[in-house]
Amino acid sequence: MAKKTTLKPIGLGYRNVGATTGEYTKLMGVLKGLAIAQDDPDSTEIEGEFYDVPFDIIYDGNPVRMTFELTNYDLSELPALFGGTYTAGTTTKEEEYEAAPAAYTSEHEWKLDFGRGFGSLLIYKGLTIGTLKKDADGALNYSVTITTLVYNDGTNDHLYKIIGDKASA
Repeated sequence: MAKKTTLKPIGLGYRNVGATTGEYTKLMGVLKGLAIAQDDPDSTEIEGEFYDVPFDIIYDGNPVRMTFELTNYDLSELPALFGGTYTAGTTTKEEEYEAAPAAYTSEHEWKLDFGRGFGSLLIYKGLTIGTLKKDADGALNYSVTITTLVYNDGTNDHLYKIIGDKASA
């Protein structure tokens, strides 16, 4: 297998955690600047009284986080991600989205497709939160953070996977 540089996100979608079939709901209104990061592990040293180096170092990992701004969206898309309620417009009333009255998180399986390199990044269980935002001279959008959580399929724990080339027949 050849080494690859993976870049140029071309699509983002989500579906229910643990789903083995079914389409991803596309979320294509993402502003340029999508980022994926994982902080360095936290460490605790077990110090020795008479030595300059520790006896052991215990590491605690940190989750992967994907952040982006959702700028181009339908109001009907928001409740699945951020809670609240959507009401379709009628001839006498405007369409509206009523935000959740308290901080709301949702959990989804997320798939980020790439145009070059490996095919996709799959987050099995992503804790999703969005906050309303508008920069000066910018669009009204949602600042979205997806944090990986451990997903157990009944047998094994999963965090994320990178999907490579399609299988050839």
